[in-house]
Amino acid sequence: MILLTKGLKGYQIAGALNLTQSTVSRDINYLSKESSNNLKYLVQQSLPFLYSTSIEGIKSILKECWSIYESDNASMNYLHKLNSLKLAKECNESLFKLVAEGPSLVYLKELEERLEKIENFKKENA
Repeated sequence: MILLTKGLKGYQIAGALNLTQSTVSRDINYLSKESSNNLKYLVQQSLPFLYSTSIEGIKSILKECWSIYESDNASMNYLHKLNSLKLAKECNESLFKLVAEGPSLVYLKELEERLEKIENFKKENA
């Protein structure tokens, strides 16, 4: 995999590792399929969970930002409060981006499930 990321071609990898080109080709195909399966899993399982926890994390940070900004604590000077507002702004921008892209993730998951059903149907009827 490292040699692939360095831009080497299959025949170059075969020469470097003293393997046949067909062995390297099979290994590259296997790695490609595994990457596809991992990406599929990420889209179907992990991504929605990460999306949800990211939104909750941003909300927690926003709450703390406003707590700092509204604090009467003498150790919180003007720069602390200004930085908390800046961070709140960045959190709101990130939250907006996540919410705007969220429906796309849900739609993507639905498309993936439909595609899987079609592929299974084709296999069963082939």
